Amino acid sequence: MKLRTLLVDDEDLARASLRAMLAQDADIEIVGEAVNGPDAIEKAADLKPDLILLDIEMPGANGFEVVAALEGSPAVVFATAYDEYAIRAFEANAIDYVLKPVRRERLAQAVQKVKERRPAQQEYAEKTVTVARQQAGVPKRIAVRRGKRIVILPLREVIRIEIEDKLVFAFTAGEKLLVEKTIGQLETMLEPAGFLRISRGELVNQEMVRELMPWFSGTWRVKLANGEERDVSRERAKALKEAMGVD
Repeated sequence: MKLRTLLVDDEDLARASLRAMLAQDADIEIVGEAVNGPDAIEKAADLKPDLILLDIEMPGANGFEVVAALEGSPAVVFATAYDEYAIRAFEANAIDYVLKPVRRERLAQAVQKVKERRPAQQEYAEKTVTVARQQAGVPKRIAVRRGKRIVILPLREVIRIEIEDKLVFAFTAGEKLLVEKTIGQLETMLEPAGFLRISRGELVNQEMVRELMPWFSGTWRVKLANGEERDVSRERAKALKEAMGVD
């Protein structure tokens, strides 16, 4: 299986150079590029890469802030012109730290480290998820806030869950209720209950999906039981169609 790789650097030339060097590695699939910190966080959440090649000094958020915001556990290799961050990089569990200008041989060495560690990391992650699900079972309800009160909401009543202004809300047929968890935590927790992520900031209850509609540039839309139509990103469309039994 190929290493799904995200390139993050605010310099076009730097990304082009990395892209050219990695093109010769048959085990690498470049799934996206990001030009600043916030863009990197968003792309990583959408694309779920196995490997992120990451600059440090960038607009919006630096490389360490990006790592702190990542969901899941992608391998991180820093590629930067600054040598003073090396210790901090390894404290952040980076696999390697490559100095610019990046040499082909040095990059290949860093990627090889990722390849060698990948099987163990995948096995650990899979076991962790399996154990957690076995212990928790399939959830049937979720705790939400209605004002100052905590309400135990049956999941069968939840139509969708969405981020709004950095807060997460569960939407029922008549209410919008605060959920005090991240969208990533909810994706992991609610997947066994039939919730699917359709974009960076939204989950839908499969039981509430009524129609799938092709949209623009490879995207789709879903029509839900309450009549709402929601956008589905290109990256999420395949999983949604498979869950709905659509080829």
